[in-house]
Amino acid sequence: MSAAEKDEALGRAGAIAGLVAGPFFLISVGLNSWASIDYLHSLGWEFVGGEQVPWPSSLARGPYGWVQVVTFVVTGLLIVVLAIAVRDWLPRKRASSFAVILLGLLGVALILAAFRVDTPMLRGGNPDTWHGWIHVIAFLLIIATGVLAPLTTALAVRRDPGWRPIAVVSLAASALFAVFLFLPWGNATFLLAIVTLFAWIASVAVRLATYRS
Repeated sequence: MSAAEKDEALGRAGAIAGLVAGPFFLISVGLNSWASIDYLHSLGWEFVGGEQVPWPSSLARGPYGWVQVVTFVVTGLLIVVLAIAVRDWLPRKRASSFAVILLGLLGVALILAAFRVDTPMLRGGNPDTWHGWIHVIAFLLIIATGVLAPLTTALAVRRDPGWRPIAVVSLAASALFAVFLFLPWGNATFLLAIVTLFAWIASVAVRLATYRS
């Protein structure tokens, strides 16, 4: 296989990975939440309001905890694949390097989120185990990269005709992600933040697929 064919195969794999990541995560979390609803309610979880239950991370302690662990790992790996694939297709500038690194870190953070929350965290408390602290660090990294990865991508592609539409989408995604995190409607707005982030990832994947064609 030639270098060009390898690049083409990697680009195709990255585009597929980026398109699959969001639906896979959201469907898995949705089904697991439905199957674990009694467990979630026992923690005081509500979709709007309720106690400060770390959702969907709390699902990793539920009756189907292994599903959430696998969901974090697989989703993170898919985003890492997208980051590796998009690296060679962005404009050659420093901002592109930062964008790729931040997108890759987002994937790594999701993988690290597979380390389960501990019992105090289920009630809104601080972690008291090493894996709980790793999960907290992973969560903070997801928040940071969720804002910064789209923002740096917008800076990287704003003058490139092939990627310019993504600049607007990226700026909007970064702003909406931050806004949804601060709205006071609990898990409902957190879900909107997650959907916004995955929609941005899918838009990058779609652009990667069409840019290559």
